[in-house]
Amino acid sequence: MPVLRLPALRSATVDLSESQEGMWASAAEAADRLIQPGDILMSRDGIPGARIGRAARVREATEPMTFPATMVRVRVDERLIDPEFLVLAWDSSAVRRQIESSVRRGSGLHHIATRDLARVRLPLPPLAEQERIKTSLALWLARVDDEEAAIRATLMRIKDLRTLVIDHCIVGRTTPEPHAATEPSTASAHRPLPAVPAGWRWIPLGELADVVRGPIVDSRRADKPHGVEVGSLRPAEFRGERWAHKRMPTVRMDADAAEANRLSPGDVLFVLSGRPDGIGLARVWEQDSPHHTFVPNHHVARVRIAGETLHPRLLALYTNGAGRGWLRAAARHTIGLASLGLDQLRRTPIPIPPLAEQGALLASLEAWDGGLSSVTALAEEALAMADQLRYGCREQALAGRLPHGAAPNSENDERLEGTVPVPPTTPARRPVDRPSEVERQAEQLWSSFPPLRDDGLTDLEYVEQVVYLLFLKVAQELRNRPLNRVDVLGRDAWDELGLLEGKDLTRHYGTLLAELGERGGVIGRIFHNARNTLRRPVHLQNLIQQVGAGLSWWDERPEWRAPVFDAFLARSGQRHRGGGGQYFTHRALVDAIVSCTRPTVEDTILDPAAGTGGFLVRSFEHIARHLPPGVSPTQRERLSHGAIRGTELVDATARLATMNLLLHGVERLDGDRAAIEVRDSLAVRPGRRRATLVLADPPLGQRRSAVPSTGAPGLPSTEEDLAIARPDFWAATSHQQLNFLQHVYTLLEIGGRAAVVVPDGVLFTRGAGEQVRRQLLKQCDVHTLLRLPVGFFGVSPGVKLNVLFFEKAAARPNGSPATRHLWVYDLRTGRGTADDAPDSPSSGLDAFVAAYRPGHASDTRVASPDFKPYSADTLLGRPGVNLDLGADLREEEPGDTPEPHLIAQQISERLEDAWRRFATLAEQLMPQRDARTFRSG
Repeated sequence: MPVLRLPALRSATVDLSESQEGMWASAAEAADRLIQPGDILMSRDGIPGARIGRAARVREATEPMTFPATMVRVRVDERLIDPEFLVLAWDSSAVRRQIESSVRRGSGLHHIATRDLARVRLPLPPLAEQERIKTSLALWLARVDDEEAAIRATLMRIKDLRTLVIDHCIVGRTTPEPHAATEPSTASAHRPLPAVPAGWRWIPLGELADVVRGPIVDSRRADKPHGVEVGSLRPAEFRGERWAHKRMPTVRMDADAAEANRLSPGDVLFVLSGRPDGIGLARVWEQDSPHHTFVPNHHVARVRIAGETLHPRLLALYTNGAGRGWLRAAARHTIGLASLGLDQLRRTPIPIPPLAEQGALLASLEAWDGGLSSVTALAEEALAMADQLRYGCREQALAGRLPHGAAPNSENDERLEGTVPVPPTTPARRPVDRPSEVERQAEQLWSSFPPLRDDGLTDLEYVEQVVYLLFLKVAQELRNRPLNRVDVLGRDAWDELGLLEGKDLTRHYGTLLAELGERGGVIGRIFHNARNTLRRPVHLQNLIQQVGAGLSWWDERPEWRAPVFDAFLARSGQRHRGGGGQYFTHRALVDAIVSCTRPTVEDTILDPAAGTGGFLVRSFEHIARHLPPGVSPTQRERLSHGAIRGTELVDATARLATMNLLLHGVERLDGDRAAIEVRDSLAVRPGRRRATLVLADPPLGQRRSAVPSTGAPGLPSTEEDLAIARPDFWAATSHQQLNFLQHVYTLLEIGGRAAVVVPDGVLFTRGAGEQVRRQLLKQCDVHTLLRLPVGFFGVSPGVKLNVLFFEKAAARPNGSPATRHLWVYDLRTGRGTADDAPDSPSSGLDAFVAAYRPGHASDTRVASPDFKPYSADTLLGRPGVNLDLGADLREEEPGDTPEPHLIAQQISERLEDAWRRFATLAEQLMPQRDARTFRSG
């Protein structure tokens, strides 16, 4: 009679196909173990690492089938508990903790007794509540599945795009030269080779390289006297961005054979056998160890190119892209496995460009490959978070706190045709170029993070811990100065940490953070809601040593310590949607804006979306460099007492900005009032005190919460609910950047000037956008628009940014608009993306500052192909007051073959759409707050 196998319990439903023939001592014993629809089966045994006690339900009728002794059968009283609810509850953390505590662990097998499974306590709400939880959770999980499927489809499109781009470049489809005919001798019998440009040629791989298979190691001869230990490179080692030399298994083989098969830098390695999706995968061996020998094993081929015929990286890029289909077609396939022979590999046709063209071609391809890899990493991160979302939904549902689900295709989640996908909040920028010593110090400060990432710490949490310890270190250095000692904390908290270890250290550290968080001023801003997120005492101890081992953080030289922390923040901002990246505006852009607006000691400077404080820091530095003679002590004191201020919504980011201002000398360590205020900038009208200069890079995307909330309790807010209708605003809208643009106007005094980073949508969005642009042109002198390249300094693909410069004007008696001419400086048209622009974005910004002519009237500017003025009458007469000027938006006609830029646009749209839908899920999953919630924390 068929008997189920343990793999049948992989998911919540029993896989009846996972069975084998079994024998029973008697028919009665077999009959006692028959399963039927509705039964729940649980595993009792498993290898180390397996999920012991996992449960699955039999959902369909079957032929007579039994379960083995490694499982437990459960039949529930459906008057008390729904079987599907039991399977859901069995996966909860509370139940899993009970099961794990009862598992008996052996060297080769883990086991749990049936009586221990019977003792597990379950949450048991009424049947009606069980049904509600089960139905609601099923709807939420179905929605997560839909979004995950969309991201997986995006990953497949990215994979297709990589192949297509490499195909276009490698076989010369993007070059304008005439194409040579295919040589008959190299064409495939079943698929002709594409034509290549003149001067190129197709050559079988075996004619341009030495192709050998890795050796077979004879374990019986492993102890030969002349044997040596070598690292064995398997197909499994091809995963990851770098070769994991230290983790490769070692084998012992004959010394002569080891030397003959030794890998050298530049060798291209191919997978010859294994899973079908890995066949033909190629990687270049780029690094060698002088102290250890590495050889490929028998499932890997080594290809060593003769002379300088072809760059190894070009070979790997081609065979991993357009040439992969040839290799897979040539492979032999069996059930679940495939293999590629050396003869097939040697016959693989390879396009060979002229040697003089290979360098430029390789640079272009690697730039494309790196950009696509970063997008792939973002999508894979989203997939990993989808699993976390499922787990969170299950836990909330079983606790009775999951909101009522909505069907995936309900009106709340309808995808409207023609809507513009909303990009994520301010993306990460690339790291700042710094002198080598500064970068070295910043990298040293960052070096403790990689091992902590595996322990669940995020980039932003790590930066927060560094800020806490850095503040304590600065306080200690000020306390121990031989002259002008300042005791900010009233204790030497840094030395206290150095005297403790283990749990005593983490306990004292947590208490210290809580105590400092109760203080006011700058100290309170740094430590407000501070907590220790380092799970292990050894990690905290290592980080303390890392911060203490660096340079002196308070040596009266802010020009030294400040750039190190600045570069450290830039390092945390490398990832697009993680860490501090979404709060970090690249310093090259900040410098250009500050140079144009020229802050002075008389200015009151404000940033309503401060992030890490880049605009405020650079403004202070600009003022310090250009202080005029005769500046009074009162004016100097004013710089650190209210002349430079910022507002930030996120508490964690506000502490980073405060520390940044502190190290640059803007903020005082013992200040009674922090320059950064934590609140929603858009929630309230500004007070009486106005600013003379506002600089801002507001967060991108739609507004996430209503102020005030007008939605019914328990229901997701609509776009109308999220719209801000302040009496001092020109239009009510939920569009984040339009609201910030209006808010900046209200912050300015008459004659005040502003520079605001905005996406393209602000320039052409209809409705509220048209009203805001019309009023801005009438009531302000909107004199300059800077169009930044696509993907400027690491901004997510598809996001296009601009900078608007304007001054608030007094009302004119004749009602004419305050704007006379809008000068548009175009760093985008004809330059592609920021990555492939002929000049770097930094040099483009320098040219813009020179054309801007800071300190001079705009009518002294000189027009050029990149810099063009538009009159106010022309702008106000355009349909919708469209300010999308200076860019050539014409699309190329698609040909018979797919065009890479069209596929890239589809990928961008899908990622943005998936992000928007996940954001909607996040809003709707937000639990309601009540007094009981706050009491329980």
